[in-house]
Amino acid sequence: MPILTNPRFLLALIPFLAACAFSPTEGILRSRVVKAGGVDITVAGPQGFCIDERLVDEARVGAFVFLSDCAANPGEGPSIARVPISAVLTASISSKGLPGAENGMAAALAQLEAFLRTPFGQLTLSKSRNPETLHVLSITRTDNAVYAFVQDTTPTTHTGESPRFWRAFTEVNGRLAALSATGYNAADPDQKRIKAIIEAFVAAMQAAN
Repeated sequence: MPILTNPRFLLALIPFLAACAFSPTEGILRSRVVKAGGVDITVAGPQGFCIDERLVDEARVGAFVFLSDCAANPGEGPSIARVPISAVLTASISSKGLPGAENGMAAALAQLEAFLRTPFGQLTLSKSRNPETLHVLSITRTDNAVYAFVQDTTPTTHTGESPRFWRAFTEVNGRLAALSATGYNAADPDQKRIKAIIEAFVAAMQAAN
């Protein structure tokens, strides 16, 4: 079965967002090393975001990590701030690399972009996998990532996040990293701040690995 139509691979592309409670006192990290297909991958968010290590999920098919706003406490290190969360980030690290990477990153990203433009591929960008509520607003490609701006109006949580969000796909240490960023400002139709965050997330992941 071709990898781009393999259900296990498709599941690795879908960072599932959920409502979570973060502890302000323990287990809060700027970065976290996870295992994905026997390879160490450092998950690191952009400035201002931290990981609650108790919400890290490592499994045979890869690893999944939540990140949220954090505050720096002098002498105590970072903590998840007890303030309204401005954005939630996720990183889903596959146990495999970017399909077609043996032909070079540019070719592999072009192949992934083409897949995400298909109806089946676009379902992997959705939170709900419901085509009736999904609208892919844009897909763009850079030298090291593919970005998708998505609207999914299916209610998936009760935390008030925007129905519009950004996803990014890149490769780090030979493993496919599917990243997402969702904000809480539905009044910003282009989610410009969230776009800047997802771009910084890709840069942080590349720098950490």
